[in-house]
Amino acid sequence: MIGEIKIGPIDDSRKDYLEEYYAEKSRDITFYDIPAYWSDEEIFNSINTTVGLIECMRTKMCHKYKTVKATLRLTKKYEEIYKKGGVNVILNRKNRTYYVRMFDSRWSYAEIKNTFHWQVCKRLEEDNQQDDCAVIRYFAKTYGATFGKIIRVSGTRHIILYFSTEDKLMKVVTDSIKIYKVGLELLIKKENDFIDDTGELKEFNKTAKWRNTTTSRSHGLRMEREQYEGMPECFASSSRRH
Repeated sequence: MIGEIKIGPIDDSRKDYLEEYYAEKSRDITFYDIPAYWSDEEIFNSINTTVGLIECMRTKMCHKYKTVKATLRLTKKYEEIYKKGGVNVILNRKNRTYYVRMFDSRWSYAEIKNTFHWQVCKRLEEDNQQDDCAVIRYFAKTYGATFGKIIRVSGTRHIILYFSTEDKLMKVVTDSIKIYKVGLELLIKKENDFIDDTGELKEFNKTAKWRNTTTSRSHGLRMEREQYEGMPECFASSSRRH
């Protein structure tokens, strides 16, 4: 499903206003991680109000998310973030805050994929009452992630963190084993991994329709934990990933 909204070039009669609050020129930006249930109008209003004045916007449904390509004049705040290589964008909808990513639309899929190749996920404890933004800020700062987002599966929250290098990812995964209980540690998430309705981390396999990789990954995690603690660990149930 593809939707499109065109506004056209920004009126020069607002020149003084534009010069004070917005960048000098428009950019072609692609936004990722916008929930699919947002209407195109909601997306337009949120980006146009927070990120920059939109001239043209196109949306494409991609499973649970929408990919949005827009020609817009960024606010001076987001222009500075963009120039420094930042990707984090904050959007609001119905009193909730969402973190999404922005890229230059000229980037290839391979460039974006390589930038966000290193991922981990963690199931949040049920008694964690912090809102999504507070959780993301805490984990991103604590573990040095470049980006984070919250997903919900069957009423349970999970956080996904992205890292710039494999070394950083492996360090935080190892450190988390020392801190969290079994099933609550940070776990490596491959690109095609997903969290199913039962809370298990699974991998989509093109050759076999669906293949559950939880057993092998849990086994590897158990071995690593045993090496750290020096004794076997009993798993009451298999843990969950995305």
